[in-house]
Amino acid sequence: MERVPDAKDISLWGRPELGAVSKEATHGLYNDKVYGPAFFVNARARPTQGLLSPASTSEPFAAVSGGELVAARLDSAWFKPGVVTKSVVASIAKKVRRVAPPSDPLFAGYWDLVESNGLAIAGQARRFDEPIRLPSDVVVRGPLSNVMLAEGAELEGNVTLDARLGPIVIDRGASVESFSRLMGPCYVGPRAKLYSALIGGGTSIFEGCRVGGQVESSILMPFTNKAHFGYVGDSYVGSWVNLGAGCTFSNLKNTYGNVRPVVGGEKLDSGMMKLGPAVGDMAKLSIGSLVYAGRFVGTGSHVSGLAAADVPSFAYYDGQTGRMVELELESVLETQRRMMERRGLSLGKSEEALVRQAFASTAQERRKAGALKGRIGQPGPASEPEKP
Repeated sequence: MERVPDAKDISLWGRPELGAVSKEATHGLYNDKVYGPAFFVNARARPTQGLLSPASTSEPFAAVSGGELVAARLDSAWFKPGVVTKSVVASIAKKVRRVAPPSDPLFAGYWDLVESNGLAIAGQARRFDEPIRLPSDVVVRGPLSNVMLAEGAELEGNVTLDARLGPIVIDRGASVESFSRLMGPCYVGPRAKLYSALIGGGTSIFEGCRVGGQVESSILMPFTNKAHFGYVGDSYVGSWVNLGAGCTFSNLKNTYGNVRPVVGGEKLDSGMMKLGPAVGDMAKLSIGSLVYAGRFVGTGSHVSGLAAADVPSFAYYDGQTGRMVELELESVLETQRRMMERRGLSLGKSEEALVRQAFASTAQERRKAGALKGRIGQPGPASEPEKP
């Protein structure tokens, strides 16, 4: 807001099915009509100064990359709230001044988020002018001004904070147990708990997470559990995920070549030699699970054993037998309710509706992967694959 001088209100536009959940999470406007000139920013845009610098002018403009709107100042009457399609962008671009966007202006996939996370933490952290008070047996390596503790954050003794390469931010109500080591740049969110953990630089651990073992260069979204030993590196892990003891992610190919995730049936070069998997919200990975580099573990899925291939949403995958079964939606919802109740929370109607919509919209994904209808506990094939 500080960089857009005439901005008064913020409104989110996007897919209709995200409306209710977004309103509850942000308490803001979603797909509401905007009147008069407005400054538009693509949610996938990299937040750079070059992106926002044209905001200071009142002249209409559009920055377009690959047929997608990156940023623009436009009259909102030219298009309707919701998803701005490429055809709409092409029409708009003919009416206003074209502005060249910054190079590589849009995040292409989760790998871009993982790669840029350390820089984002460093750019957003604020420095303290006065030294902070720490237990006498907490070791700080690097400038003390790079260590930021919010009110109510707790550090036990025998913790090492290595801030030589970037800031370490520990938010309100977070706790760090003895024998943990945190390396900057990293962020530990509100009420998160670290259990004698090794946290590498470039890591964000968001609200309510429980984390032990080793995590580096990764993003763990709110209320995810990784409380035991195991390794997560260069990965994106969604909300309400449970990683069992010994769960380990690969982030490096034996050939040391770039990791190439499969998106829409096509292998994409991530440009990264080290890249772990992406794990969707509500996924559950059993003890000792192993996941290959660059794999996708879908929303609400369950994994046991070795996941050498992508796992579709709402499917159980047995890595020992290769058996894949579609989970029952009501069972997924009940599991989510139980997990949330352990944190004193409940599954809202809008959240439940979104899960149901996601289950229906990913049915084809499960069919293509060969997921069978049936129950997890049944021996042998559950049933014949559902006819397309």
